[in-house]
Amino acid sequence: MILDMLALDVATTEDLGLIERARAGDDSAFGELVSEHEKTVLRTAWRLVGNAEDARDIAQEAFLRLHHNLGRLDPERGLGAWLYRVTVNLALTALRGRKRRPESALENANLVAAASSTRPEQERRTDAADARRLLAPVLERLSDRERAAVILRDLEGLDMKDVARALGCRQVTVRSYLSRGRLKLRNAVQNTGGPS
Repeated sequence: MILDMLALDVATTEDLGLIERARAGDDSAFGELVSEHEKTVLRTAWRLVGNAEDARDIAQEAFLRLHHNLGRLDPERGLGAWLYRVTVNLALTALRGRKRRPESALENANLVAAASSTRPEQERRTDAADARRLLAPVLERLSDRERAAVILRDLEGLDMKDVARALGCRQVTVRSYLSRGRLKLRNAVQNTGGPS
């Protein structure tokens, strides 16, 4: 999947300007930062927690933390990497702290459709509902860290270094999470008679 964030390690020129303006108290600049990154944060949170309401809460908290930490943020490091790390941490905390609430495929489809590319609305909703219906029970079998690694690497398309940074661990640990997670996914698909 193509990332909405252009670069994780280096801030975009536009982000640098918006961060500086937001630090100076320009609320519209902060609003632009949120608008630029909100779909990716929301989509990542949803994929990790599997619940639209929790994903919205996580996204809101991530942007509150961004606002609170603007003065301490290193604009040269890239806002995307910082937001991924915060989003993953908040999602893992939410998963540990409360049981995920089931929700309708329609609500999930609407959230994914809002955070997707420019395909026609009906096609996005159908694809999102189908993907969620097929993946949700299988992803539930993974540990929180395995699920996060698989989602960030295989669904979000992050490279190993960025996944390790987002999870706060070494790349070799990410490889271990991915290996175990992918094996569990493969076994689950094979056991349900799906394609191998």
